[in-house]
Amino acid sequence: MTAVESEHPRRGRPPRADPTEIGLVALHLFTDRGLDSVTMDEVAVAAGISRRTLFRVFPTKASIVWGGMTEFTRELQARVKAASGDNAVAILHRAWVEALHMLDSSVEITRLRMVLIASSEDVRGWGYAQLAEANEVLERQVARIEGIEEGTLRARLISTALVAAGFSALAWWAQTNAPRTPAEVIDESFSELDTIFGTSD
Repeated sequence: MTAVESEHPRRGRPPRADPTEIGLVALHLFTDRGLDSVTMDEVAVAAGISRRTLFRVFPTKASIVWGGMTEFTRELQARVKAASGDNAVAILHRAWVEALHMLDSSVEITRLRMVLIASSEDVRGWGYAQLAEANEVLERQVARIEGIEEGTLRARLISTALVAAGFSALAWWAQTNAPRTPAEVIDESFSELDTIFGTSD
């Protein structure tokens, strides 16, 4: 019996099965030993949880590396919906930076994730669906903000450009060990896009 499994089980997830803590343990293992050299059983042992608990929280190693992407996309969408104005690029810029402030308290885990994503084709491939979901969310919001039909070239261009720029900027931030927060790097990167698209506040 492990520390998280007792004779009197509690409702919900066991108290030690915290995704952030598990993710940090796993990411350090992946970084130190190589992603392919670490098994999920070894992650469970290092995190002090059962194998069953680990797979309930993270079904694959790739899902550990990409952990938090779904929550970030939801936060981004909520902030965009709450914004006012008709300048899609400027609104998405602000909303993205605000949403990324969630990660500022876990800069270490974000940096480790981005390094692993940038260094592994398999992990990147698993995450394409996550990025595609974010792209679809942004495309719908661009169309709504600008009063244009979904699926238009402009909506697709803006959403794709922001997703690609955001991913590239965070990968650069992680690989160069830049002494800034993710939100600060995204703010700088999107300011460049604001200039390209000719936006202003």
